[in-house]
Amino acid sequence: MKWKAILTSVVVLLLVIGAAGYFHDSRIDSDFPSLRPKSSEAEIRRILGNPRQIQKPCDAYGTSVTPDCDHVFIYRSIFYPVRNKYWLVFFNEKNQVTATSSEQ
Repeated sequence: MKWKAILTSVVVLLLVIGAAGYFHDSRIDSDFPSLRPKSSEAEIRRILGNPRQIQKPCDAYGTSVTPDCDHVFIYRSIFYPVRNKYWLVFFNEKNQVTATSSEQ
């Protein structure tokens, strides 16, 4: 009887994590095309949330933007170990968007 309760709890927990991850990835995927050049870091954080990682120099996952690029925001899929999906937002020294890239 205990094993049924434990197994049910584990299954429900996995379903909740999966649903939250799917919602997170879908939200970023749908909002990503709305990003515009020269948007500020604050606007990007408002639209996409805080990035998983900020990297200097402007090189992430083999994608780089050399002219006029200071750092890159990296947003990864919640399911990154299984689903190699990520979104990149490149910024110049004035903290304005210079380019975006996504890969799956």
